[in-house]
Amino acid sequence: MFEYAVYVRTEEGYIERMNNVISNLPYDLRGTYGSLSPYVHEEALVGFPESVVLWKNSTGPSVGIAPINADSNSPKLLVA
Repeated sequence: MFEYAVYVRTEEGYIERMNNVISNLPYDLRGTYGSLSPYVHEEALVGFPESVVLWKNSTGPSVGIAPINADSNSPKLLVA
C-alpha cells in the first residue's frame, strides 16, 4: 500500500504540506503517472519531508500528492 501526503500550492506559489494522508492509490511503475491521473505535473520539493510532489495543475493554485514512507523496499517515482 502506498501513502501520499497532500500539498497545496497558492496563486503566489507558496507550498504547504497538509496533515491529510491518502492511501490505497495505485502506484504506476511504468513512470507515466497514468494511474495517478490527474496528478501528472512533477516538481521537486526542498525543505519538506518528501522530495517530489505531483500537482494536478502545472501552474497556479493546485492540489498535489507526494509519496511518503518510502524505504529501500518501496518502488521510487520514475521520471517519464
